[in-house]
Amino acid sequence: MKYPLMALASLCAFSTPSFSSESTEITKQAELNSSDIEREQPEHWSRLPFLGEKARELGYELPIPVGVGLYYNTQEVGYSAKDDFLLGLSGTGKFGWLDTNISIPSEDVVITGSDESLQLKIDAWVLPFLNIYGLVGHTKGQKNILADLSNAEGIPGGGIDIVLPIPLEYEAYNVGLGTVIAGQAEIIPGMHPFIFTGVAAFTNSWTTATDSKIQTYIGSVRVGQRHDVYGGKLAVMLGYNYQLINQKVTGSMTFDITSGARPSSVTVDYDVNLVSSQSHNMSVSMVYDFGPNNEWNIFAEYGFLNWDQLIVSIGRRF
Repeated sequence: MKYPLMALASLCAFSTPSFSSESTEITKQAELNSSDIEREQPEHWSRLPFLGEKARELGYELPIPVGVGLYYNTQEVGYSAKDDFLLGLSGTGKFGWLDTNISIPSEDVVITGSDESLQLKIDAWVLPFLNIYGLVGHTKGQKNILADLSNAEGIPGGGIDIVLPIPLEYEAYNVGLGTVIAGQAEIIPGMHPFIFTGVAAFTNSWTTATDSKIQTYIGSVRVGQRHDVYGGKLAVMLGYNYQLINQKVTGSMTFDITSGARPSSVTVDYDVNLVSSQSHNMSVSMVYDFGPNNEWNIFAEYGFLNWDQLIVSIGRRF
């Protein structure tokens, strides 16, 4: 029995803001043997993939080359300050004496964040084993920064024994590029072949609520199998995911701390470089292909171990 060239349409992994963007969408795979009636695939209107004719001459069945997908992604990620957290403090009322710039050691800053995004992705198989894609998206997110001022430098008289909360809510727009390498291997003779994918992606995001840009780097490797099921084909895969998020956040926030009849407030100008505190994760994912030519697909992935992430999508190939 001869197994065909396995092809996977990229489903990028998202991290937002981190966006986010990765992940994988598995397209057509069929088993051919000597008793099968030979079928010829017509050349696609896009003339993709390159070298597709040679692959078909060898008896391999290729996926529909062009695809569009809509993805929803949500995740909760911890962050670390890359360097000291810089704050400019100024006050009114009983805090009128406060007008200074301070520096907080990075280890005294705790940062958590959560985001949800909607992404539109367009991809194409340029070679039988190589897919490239682009995406655009929108994200709503928040970051909760807790800055311990007890060891801060620059405060007259020394540090203050308080923890300053800086809650941030924002929206962001992003663009990204990625690539997928895919293949399959019959590891155990006579056993259904294993499919595998490797993904690399980069996204750049711009927030609307703070002066911030976010760069997200993504990589993943997934291994699994794909089987015929009722109405289509189902693939289940186990994955290792790498995600690195860099973000520079600057902005200003005013806290009203009025006590009694005397109005008081403090204005905080903040400047911090953030990086995701964990960059390695595991995931389980599934792809269900359906429709007359299996041109529709539904994808779901759950990420676990160092952060929680959920991705669901629906796509169509043309």
